[in-house]
Amino acid sequence: MKQNLAENRLKEIKSLKDKADMLASIHSRLSDRFARWHTVISSTLLFLSTALVGLTFISEDFVYESVGVSPNTLKWIIGIVSILNFSGIVLLAEWRFQDKATSHREAVRFYFGIVNRIRKVLDAGDEITEQLVEEVRIEYGRTQALPKIPDADFLLLKQWHLQKIAISRELSKNPFEPITAIKKKLQNKTDEQQ
Repeated sequence: MKQNLAENRLKEIKSLKDKADMLASIHSRLSDRFARWHTVISSTLLFLSTALVGLTFISEDFVYESVGVSPNTLKWIIGIVSILNFSGIVLLAEWRFQDKATSHREAVRFYFGIVNRIRKVLDAGDEITEQLVEEVRIEYGRTQALPKIPDADFLLLKQWHLQKIAISRELSKNPFEPITAIKKKLQNKTDEQQ
């Protein structure tokens, strides 16, 4: 009976560690995605702003003679691009990609804290007490301030995480095998099992 309780606590603590590892991985992916969107959009807007500033220093006659764009057309182009650029800046501020990336990065730190705490206990061979399991459960309960993973993305991100783990294990066995070959081997193995 006592051994069953100890085994159940060990299973639960390992399950909590795996769940925290998965959530950290998913939040890391989301953080990278939002950071990438912020970089792409803000770089594009910076390029457009720079081009608009540059166009103000070029005479309309020069543009007409070198590119063949009439002064009126050039004014329309500058006006429309300016409106689009301003709209992009407003949308970038509204979408807050950088803030979302930062908050997901905080979630990564939170979940990795749980993973590291459990890993230390498991590596030390300490007894998994009910108190420890309860403390970890309580720590999981402190996620109100963390960003949520959108339901529409969760299953795909979970699948990505599980595939990443499987590829990582195979890569550890065969460090010089190309990742694409490992993916194909794992896919073939899955197809055979079905």
